[in-house]
Amino acid sequence: MNRTKLNYWLDVLIGIALVAAFVSGIAFLFMGSGGYSGGRNATYGAAFLGVSRDVWRSLHTFTSFVMAAGVGLHLLYHYRWISCVTRRILPRVKLTGRTPEVACEITS
Repeated sequence: MNRTKLNYWLDVLIGIALVAAFVSGIAFLFMGSGGYSGGRNATYGAAFLGVSRDVWRSLHTFTSFVMAAGVGLHLLYHYRWISCVTRRILPRVKLTGRTPEVACEITS
């Protein structure tokens, strides 16, 4: 698999995990607070779209970890590009006070 396809599928994975984490986070807004609270919580055991709070919590946690791992891999995958652009934006200042030109090749 070439680098472009690998990058594409990594971005797809991150995007799917982002949408799933977002939707599961929104589900928590509609289900109210969790927990038994000594029987005073009317939303205890609530479900959203027929799915229990525990399943939403597990989905949210899992997809958040997948997204974080994907972003970490994405940053490692683009390390050379990130370091090159950072050197261009934040060049070292020589004793002469002029900023030196940073030459690095950025390829996709």
